[in-house]
Amino acid sequence: MTDGAVVVCSAHTTAGITINENADPDVVSDSLAVLDRLAPVQGSYAHREGNSDAHVKTSLVGLSVIVPVEHGRLVLGTWQGIHFCEFDGPRRRQVMVQLLAAWQG
Repeated sequence: MTDGAVVVCSAHTTAGITINENADPDVVSDSLAVLDRLAPVQGSYAHREGNSDAHVKTSLVGLSVIVPVEHGRLVLGTWQGIHFCEFDGPRRRQVMVQLLAAWQG
């Protein structure tokens, strides 16, 4: 396959996948700070496993991304990168990557 798309998906309810700036590490720390304000570790959650904030953060970030592929390369903006977001770890994790071929009709 030279053209199509790739799906990158986390198989977990407390770890997400997103696309964001990949050049300045302050973007990651800023994003984590905002997520911590939206879903603090010590919130008033009904779920009692101690990782409720991680479930909420994963829902906000999302479990997967789809990226176009042209000529065998991911089509991302100059500063973009795919980020795995661990909200309840470190833990052993599984990420699936599936290639989708472009329709050749």
